[in-house]
Amino acid sequence: MHPLLLQSLFPLLLITSFLSVNVELSLGQDNEQYANCGEDINCGGVGGITYPFWGVNRANYCGLPGFEVKCVDNAPMINMSNINYRILKMNSIASSVTVARQDYWETICPLTYVNTNINFSLFSYTSGVTNLTFYYGCNTSVPGLTSSSNPPSDPVATGACKNGVTVPVFTTAVVALEANQMTIGEAVDGGSELDLEIDDDQCNRCVESGGKCGLNTTNGGFSCFCHDQAYATICNTTSLGRQGWSAKTGVGNWEFCAI
Repeated sequence: MHPLLLQSLFPLLLITSFLSVNVELSLGQDNEQYANCGEDINCGGVGGITYPFWGVNRANYCGLPGFEVKCVDNAPMINMSNINYRILKMNSIASSVTVARQDYWETICPLTYVNTNINFSLFSYTSGVTNLTFYYGCNTSVPGLTSSSNPPSDPVATGACKNGVTVPVFTTAVVALEANQMTIGEAVDGGSELDLEIDDDQCNRCVESGGKCGLNTTNGGFSCFCHDQAYATICNTTSLGRQGWSAKTGVGNWEFCAI
């Protein structure tokens, strides 16, 4: 190579090398909270379980109190009022989650008879949910118990049955059930949808700025975890690249179980 040409290229090579190293260092210096909260919960192959949920591989600051998820028998579970609910799907756009009662999973004869009871400070039922009512320990000589017609008013109160349990399911599942297009087990295992009682706008603004939603464990408020640090609302876009790195260069239903 011509010595003059090599001499003229040498500063350019140094600059290129410096820029490459600088970008690599910047990429490797992501805020730890940002990196941790960038992952979905990894359990049972159910994807998309993210904020406000935390647990398993997501630290407690990646979600909100009451939304802890545990991986039980390779299924993501959330517990409310001592009932485990299996998370079937999360819809981050609609801010909702589909859950099914674990004690009714693949059975309609649970070990104990407990009504569904969700935490209404964290969740609310969507409009497309209907309750199925299961009655147990019933006197089968009572009219209505052996047919698909409506049961007598409050069979438990009248002593016709020992226990009654309400289980929410999708209204579309009830329609399919009444048309004999679905079994009761399938309807129950399909679960029901719950809206998440969280501030969607707050989290959306954080995400749009390039951050990850989380919790300020010091004051219990919201935190927006960004590449460089945590902010109270959104990332400081003047110091963050839009590509995600910082660079110095730029109905009653009847079923019977054995009692």
